[in-house]
Amino acid sequence: IAAWLALVVLSLPVAPVRAAPAVPERLADAGPVPTGRLPRNVMPRQVGLALRIDPALPRFSGEVQIEVDVAAATRTIWLHGRGLNLTRATITSPGASAQALAVTAADASGVLRLDAAQPVAAGPARIDLAWDAPFGELQGAYRLEAAGEDYVVTQMQPLGARDTFPGFDEPGFKQPWQLRLTIPEGLQGLANTRLVETRPAGPGWKTLVFAATEPLPSYLVAFAVGPWDIVDAAPLPPNAVRSRSLPLRGIAPRGQGARMRYMLGQTAAMVAALEDYFAIAYPYDKLDLLAAPDFGAGAMENAGLLVYRDWMLYADETSETWRRLAAVGTHAHELAHQWFGNLVTMPWWDDIWLNEGFANWMSQKIVDPLQPGRQGERWQLESSLRAMRQDSLASTRRIREPVDAANDIASAFDGVTYSKGAAVLAMFERWIGAERFRDGVRAYIRRHAMGHATSSDLVDALADASPTPAAVRAAFASFIDQPGVPLLTLAVDCAGPAPALRIGQQRYLPVGSGASPAGVWQVPLCVRWGDGQGVHSHCGLVGGRAAVLPLPAASCPAWLMPNAEGAGYYRFALRAADAARLESNFDQLDAREQRVFADSVSAAFDAGALDLAGLLRASSRLAGAAARETATVPLDRLAWLLEHADLDTAQRQALREFVRRSYGPRIAALGTEPRAGDSDDDRLLRETLLAALAHLGRDPALRAALADQGRRVLGLGAAGAAAPGDGRLRPAAVAPDRRGLALRIAMEEGDVQVFDALRAALAATQDAGLRSQLLLAMGGARAPELQARARALALEPDALRRNEIALLLGERQGGSAPWLGGDPVAQQAAREWIDRHFDTLAARVAPFGAALAKILGNGLCSAEQADALQAANAGRMRMLEGGPRSLAQEVERVRLCAALRAFHRGSAVQPPA
Repeated sequence: IAAWLALVVLSLPVAPVRAAPAVPERLADAGPVPTGRLPRNVMPRQVGLALRIDPALPRFSGEVQIEVDVAAATRTIWLHGRGLNLTRATITSPGASAQALAVTAADASGVLRLDAAQPVAAGPARIDLAWDAPFGELQGAYRLEAAGEDYVVTQMQPLGARDTFPGFDEPGFKQPWQLRLTIPEGLQGLANTRLVETRPAGPGWKTLVFAATEPLPSYLVAFAVGPWDIVDAAPLPPNAVRSRSLPLRGIAPRGQGARMRYMLGQTAAMVAALEDYFAIAYPYDKLDLLAAPDFGAGAMENAGLLVYRDWMLYADETSETWRRLAAVGTHAHELAHQWFGNLVTMPWWDDIWLNEGFANWMSQKIVDPLQPGRQGERWQLESSLRAMRQDSLASTRRIREPVDAANDIASAFDGVTYSKGAAVLAMFERWIGAERFRDGVRAYIRRHAMGHATSSDLVDALADASPTPAAVRAAFASFIDQPGVPLLTLAVDCAGPAPALRIGQQRYLPVGSGASPAGVWQVPLCVRWGDGQGVHSHCGLVGGRAAVLPLPAASCPAWLMPNAEGAGYYRFALRAADAARLESNFDQLDAREQRVFADSVSAAFDAGALDLAGLLRASSRLAGAAARETATVPLDRLAWLLEHADLDTAQRQALREFVRRSYGPRIAALGTEPRAGDSDDDRLLRETLLAALAHLGRDPALRAALADQGRRVLGLGAAGAAAPGDGRLRPAAVAPDRRGLALRIAMEEGDVQVFDALRAALAATQDAGLRSQLLLAMGGARAPELQARARALALEPDALRRNEIALLLGERQGGSAPWLGGDPVAQQAAREWIDRHFDTLAARVAPFGAALAKILGNGLCSAEQADALQAANAGRMRMLEGGPRSLAQEVERVRLCAALRAFHRGSAVQPPA
């Protein structure tokens, strides 16, 4: 009854009032401003949140009632709120009148200090606040436009909630929320839970009342307002785990709902697979999937109302292959969060890997059986190897990295959290055993459901499910509590009575690194070898700077792979004779083992353990590997040589010819055009190799053919043709997988006519996939005046979605080849332009301004450039969420590039025939 009365009070109109005047006396019990975690002397129990939103207006307003428990009498309460105009702030204890609270903005990160004139007694109390605020920029509650209509969407993680409403904005505060939205009569409103009541709210307005949520932290609160299409999919039927049917809906901007058919159709099987794995039913009362045209993240796991960049939910069988596969994997990732992150939540951001690393690992596990052609384990391995590149930096972070202040939180959402976290989980699952690992996960979820849990809680549950609990705890700690990638140096020793491996251990570091090689891990090492009796495998836990692993082998191995199935998060180096035997038995390795062998080649080159001649010999062999991921590994290093090595004209031409010679036969066998029955791997490999031959190989005939294809898409006549074309955009003129490359080459080979056609096409389409292809093509313009026109789009009102700005300026996305390269003169001009407009750009892409550091580092490869990058950006990056670490890592990458360039300077470039 008390809760219901509170909601009735909340619904009454209240005239804005000023917050109470500041209390002159500063209280001894207030303590320093908590820029990290808030004190726990006041704890929220439930929240009633009422918002009045019209997407056509620049501001919104709200009222909140927070039921709290006060541990000890106090006159100061700390909350979060940023950019809010507070018009009322009171606190009421049982049996006492409401007293005003003086509100002080105590820190720029959004810490509010609320002071009462009289002490607030220990026990229950209610905080009442009212405010109005502007809509945010890709965070909090923010506005977007689609086809001329206005919408409001939310993104609360990590700090957007405090821009939307005052409250306890930390993952460690988790309680039920009762949400009400008052919106214009003709619009649709959605939230985390089912709509339970609609009532009039004055002329032209209505109030939507939603069911109370399960306990949630503020970063999972979500709502949306606008003229949405709401597509009812078939409810998910009951199963052995869930006794009720589950409503499933797609939410899209007006007129776009029909495009969600494919992704809605993938959902039921994914949810059922997750329920089966966890043995716990989906924990919320509905499942809505919302397609947001402008969304800073890829997707967000809000309980019951999942939000995605629109192209992910519009993906289907006709989409670019990489987009469809990425969309399916992302969808599985977000659904996995409903258990890991939502049902069980980390208490603080230092354990965000429990959410993201687990969801990355879990997405592969559930998608692979549903879509075997996706090769999810190979996708996960690629993700792991990308994480190793970041984890090889001195400026990397631990999986469980301390987060002491708000500005550190964004840095936790990186490859270490997502990909290294997933890789470590996969490695320990293999060591512990899949069934025991699953039993540990189930115990962890049951034990902490609707509450919080730490890394230690997860490790304890997994250890308890294993036969060696102490070893699991020690080994896990060695991977999550220290940074870096273990480098295992191995030698096969057959001198004794039985074969054995002699193993040394240190941290892997590239040439020029300033980090210490010290570091000792407890490594779950699994090896595979062949001898006269067949192929065998063996696992063991190895630690210390030196170790010996006996092999249960009757004879000396003919060859040995130190990372069986590519499941270990470590790099390896073999004694020369053992390495030669492994290379000669390359065809005995499975696809993942061949991929980690290829990584060992690249890593050895980067560390100075392999010279340029050795790299080129290995590249020639790897180019013929059956698996796409392995065959294309050499392209990154070949691109680096062409961009950064000190090559004369003849050497550069020799490398380009090597690219054509190594990959031309492969593309000839695949065919340059799509074929009926192509696998996803075939499609991806074909377009990757065509991009390599066009950009690295500079194949003139191929470039001309691709340019003509791009011109056809734009409605232009063939280059040099008398007929100009009709100017009509024809996206279907070229297969979606090919279209981006064709448009890029058309612009590189074209002129202002092509640029103008690209610009007109951009204005004419709202399709996110096509828009990204057009923008990448515009970024490939060669003429300085066209490059300047392309950059100017980032500042032109309404020309771009905010999530497209970084892409236009040089940020790469999943489907774009990393060796597209760039003109050094154009890159320098772009840096100078970003310098002039830095504050405006950072505000437009907030809270993702830290990405500008990577864009500013594009093409740099000297110590002097690293110094200049640091000097020019240290001050302004310090003010951006995640900026300091992003800049530190980009500066380090430039220094390492310079060191590698110097190390290999003078090496002969003689590609094998």
